[in-house]
Amino acid sequence: MKITCNNTYKADEQILNETVFDRYGYSSPSAEREIICMAFTGNRAALKSYADLLFYRKVNCRNNYRKAFPLYCKAADITFTGEGITCGGNGTPLAFYFIGYYLVNYKCESILKKCETIDEIENLTRQERLEMALDLAVATIRAVRSPAAVNLIGRIINECPILADRLDEKMSSEECFEDAAEGGYVYACNNLAAKEADIIVRGADDINEHVNSFIHYLTISADRYEPYAANRLGLFYMTGEIRSSSGDTVHLHDYINIPFAKKYFLKATVYPDANSAWAYFNLIKYFHKDYDTNIELLNEHMECIKQLNPAVYDIAMEL
Repeated sequence: MKITCNNTYKADEQILNETVFDRYGYSSPSAEREIICMAFTGNRAALKSYADLLFYRKVNCRNNYRKAFPLYCKAADITFTGEGITCGGNGTPLAFYFIGYYLVNYKCESILKKCETIDEIENLTRQERLEMALDLAVATIRAVRSPAAVNLIGRIINECPILADRLDEKMSSEECFEDAAEGGYVYACNNLAAKEADIIVRGADDINEHVNSFIHYLTISADRYEPYAANRLGLFYMTGEIRSSSGDTVHLHDYINIPFAKKYFLKATVYPDANSAWAYFNLIKYFHKDYDTNIELLNEHMECIKQLNPAVYDIAMEL
């Protein structure tokens, strides 16, 4: 199986930019409607953008992930056959990455853990999925420098180390994660911070070095407004807490810095998701004086918690 990209997609990208984004911007309803219209003409850049709208649930409909998958395949010029996949060479490389992401995460992790059934993936063994995903991720980074694809390669090698032999330049999963993290890919940063947390909680001899790495990776992610990392870093500066993947904790009180804690709790609310509810909760819990004379702010933040994560709202009601 050879995944190739002959760069013809760049002409489609230019048409999409000139016809849609230069006229309507990147996220307006008008732009999104024009993307859909252009996708139906076969423009591969528009097909990928339309798939993104479905994948990230910017279009409100049923079976978003199942509907997005064939669009990514068309954008990538990839066809699934009974014996694997074939590539026509005219696809856009970032669509390669998304197909690989599906293959790795389908029905097991991330937002695809409970996604709809996709027959093309369902019929593959786990090993076949990982091998295809690796080839697709490698093809992505040959065409464009994508930290997300590098991170995906790391995840694949971490699960199946023997597949590292398929790489042109053999890398460990740790090296891939570090490369992706330094490229600003927040989920690689979070993974590396979690590994450091496990080492710290187990009782590392050189604990200060691992704590500094823990802070380093979470800070990269948090400064890009990733809510989980920002809230976790806020808690660390608030209480000194480091939590391992098993749920065990240590508290390093020498690192407590209250102004930093508030700074990162607030950063966790800038681009909100369900994790941001915990940041609002922590602001109310630890900085309650800010709310004592500002009931309007309290009500606003409680409403945010309720909308983002109802389970946290029930806990916040007990504060």
